[in-house]
Amino acid sequence: CLIAPLPRSATADPLLCRRLPIPCSTGNTGMRPATACSRQSALRACLAAAAAAIGSPPATARNLPQPTAASGAARGTVEALRPIVRSAAAVAAAAAAPSDLDACAAALARLPDSETPFKRLFDEYSEGVSYKQTYLDQNAFLVYYTRGFDGAGRPSIEAESAGEALQKAQYGARNDAWIAVDDARQEVQFLRAHPPADADEYSELRDALRRARAAFDSYLALAPAEQVSAAREAEG
Repeated sequence: CLIAPLPRSATADPLLCRRLPIPCSTGNTGMRPATACSRQSALRACLAAAAAAIGSPPATARNLPQPTAASGAARGTVEALRPIVRSAAAVAAAAAAPSDLDACAAALARLPDSETPFKRLFDEYSEGVSYKQTYLDQNAFLVYYTRGFDGAGRPSIEAESAGEALQKAQYGARNDAWIAVDDARQEVQFLRAHPPADADEYSELRDALRRARAAFDSYLALAPAEQVSAAREAEG
């Protein structure tokens, strides 16, 4: 069994893998010795035995972003960036006059009003989730116990490419933008229902709009400067 020894405990047996019959992946229905099976089948069986002996596994799925039905047809283009630039301008307009609740609400209304369409706006431009990221997410337990082994002389499968790092940064800024915009909308709704007595009561709204602007700025900073300039020029 090609796996590090299991930790000793009252229920964990380091030789458990060797004593278990391992199903063969060749298509036969019978049970065969581990040597007759593929190494991958043997490893999966050992990991299953380890999970049963140890209890809850220390590695869990990486929780990739939920799909938003973005087509990605114009991914990475100025055309796909324009709606994000337009939304950033709407947030800036709202932040310019937070005490004017009607104007603030009108500016925020120019953005998608629910989470999935809002995030889809970004996903049309953002770097897509790679096949490798999907594999790591679906096989986090296996990757953890093999320490990212991807073959002799090869770097760890967990080594992050530039595209994967960009994807994570873009999705992080996108998520921060949604949270802040949603907070701002809720605060506007609250202040409309409970008219503020003084300027201090606008502080929560100002903070939410500040966070929203910062998130949009962070996202746009990840795009090529010439694309951002072109998108802003196209938006007028």
